[in-house]
This record gives sequence, structure tokens and C-alpha cells, in this order.
Amino acid sequence: MKPTGEPTLESKIEAYFAACDATAERIEHKNGSVSIRQTPYTLTGLSDHLDIPQSEILAAARREDGSAESVLFAKAARRIGRYILERALTEELQYSVAAKLLDELGIGEKLPPDEREKRILIVLEDPNGWSE
Repeated sequence: MKPTGEPTLESKIEAYFAACDATAERIEHKNGSVSIRQTPYTLTGLSDHLDIPQSEILAAARREDGSAESVLFAKAARRIGRYILERALTEELQYSVAAKLLDELGIGEKLPPDEREKRILIVLEDPNGWSE
């Protein structure tokens, strides 16, 4: 049994998410819109906060043995995945970055690369007549 006051794995994980949430700041844009910027939830951040390698967190999250540790890590991975997906859907996060992060978590599907990101488009039109 753990001595009173020693943080549990669950409390450490919740402390990571709370620390990320505590960095939220409201940003008002010139066009009148408002956005919230905060430290994002990431596997890397959780790994650093817990001082546990990412590979161990993911291995524990994938175990289906019903242990408290595997349940907590699986829940944390799902929470990080949900955060990433929500940011991608609100266009706060690029598609390619979200796909890479979800793949890193092992919960995303392998997506083909977006060919539009690999090309440069040069437009030679001068609709304003500035070149004259």
C-alpha cells in the first residue's frame, strides 16, 4: 500500500492534463474572432511528465490484461487522440501533422501523403497590372 500523500499514476496523469489546460490563454484577433491557445496534449509531453518512455506507455495502453496501469494509459492515449482529432477538425492543426500524431499513438489509420503539400504553385498572372 502506498503511503498517504504519494501521488498515484492516475493523479500524475491528471496533473499533466491539468498543467496543459492551465496554460490556456484567450487570443483576440484583429477580425474580431477569438481563439484559445494552450499547451497541447501530446504523448511526448505525457511521457516527459511521467518520466516514462513513450514506448512503455503505448505498450501498456495496448495491453488488454485489465490492469489499472493499462486502463489508465489507454484512457490517456484516447484523450490525447481526441484532442488531436478535435484540433484537426477545427483546423487548428494541419491534416498531415494530425495524421502523424495519431499514427504515433497507434490509433490513426495510415494515410497516404497529401500530394498538395509536395508541390509549389507559381502563378504568372497580373490581375492588378502592377508589372506595367
